[in-house]
Formats: sequence, C-alpha cells, structure tokens
Amino acid sequence: MDSQPRRTSTAFEYFLYAAIVAETGLAALIYKVILHSGELMDLRVYFAVFYLAFLAWTIAQLHLLHRARVSTPVQPEPAENTENTRPVLGLTGPQLAIVVVVFATAVVTFSWALRLIN
Repeated sequence: MDSQPRRTSTAFEYFLYAAIVAETGLAALIYKVILHSGELMDLRVYFAVFYLAFLAWTIAQLHLLHRARVSTPVQPEPAENTENTRPVLGLTGPQLAIVVVVFATAVVTFSWALRLIN
C-alpha cells in the first residue's frame, strides 16, 4: 500500500535532479550566446532571475520530499558498518561520493560542450 506514493515521489525526485542538471546546461549555453550577442545583453538579468527562481523551486521541492520521507515512521535497519551511518553534510559516505561524481561529470560535460560551441 505504501509503495505507490514512495514510487511516485522517487520518480519526481529523479525528475527534479535531472531538471537541475538540464537547466544548468541550458543556462550555460544561453549565457554563452548572450555574451556574443549585443541585442540580447538586456535579457541577461531576466535569464538569471528565471534560473535562480527555478533552482530555488527545485531545491524547495527536494527539501519537501526529503522532509516527508524522514517524517514517515520507518523501522531503522541495523547498520552493518558505522562509516555509512555517520552523515557528512547530511549525507552518508556513498551519497556524498555520488554527489561528487555527478558534479564532476557535469562540470566536465558542460566544459566540453562549451568548448565544442566555440
């Protein structure tokens, strides 16, 4: 019975993560175009406001999903090793490693894409 809302929230959570990555890539491309186009220079503030507003909305949605997940009573499983249970910046060790790998991959991918555009 509980698996359906969890599955929906997990899909929405993955969508939000993908939206952050896609929006950041799109913002980098738009910013690159705006810097080379004189007639679009006046729109850079609007693009920046839209980017920050969307980013704030996605982070707020992720925060709400996380709070809803934490507030539901779940039987904690016994920890097999203590290094995964200690949170670092609110994340366990494997979660922090995933964040670092995804961030590094995004930086390399966007740098490569912007280099191809030049």
